[in-house]
Amino acid sequence: MLEPNDVMKVDDKDWEQFKKDAMQDELFYNGPGDLLDTPEGRAKFCRLNESSVFRKPDPEFPKSKIWVFNVQGQGMVIKKRSRVDTSLMENVEYDAEGKEISKSYEPA
Repeated sequence: MLEPNDVMKVDDKDWEQFKKDAMQDELFYNGPGDLLDTPEGRAKFCRLNESSVFRKPDPEFPKSKIWVFNVQGQGMVIKKRSRVDTSLMENVEYDAEGKEISKSYEPA
């Protein structure tokens, strides 16, 4: 299983192999269509991952990150660049069952 921020420890020469290995891990957050796009997937991610901060490059916004603030078994917040107004960051809070609780925005 991937650990938080393993992506930050990979040497450039090992990057392609790391991506292949990471995509085999069911908890790897890989953008649209991944585990965090469904309530069931978010609940599983929240339950199985330790309380920590996870991040990855945002595939839709180069030089920007998607952040996942997970509190194991309690909920999470996913923070990413707003798709509507790119000058804002969108923060979506989910409960332990993966259901949206709230959404807020802040300057990017």
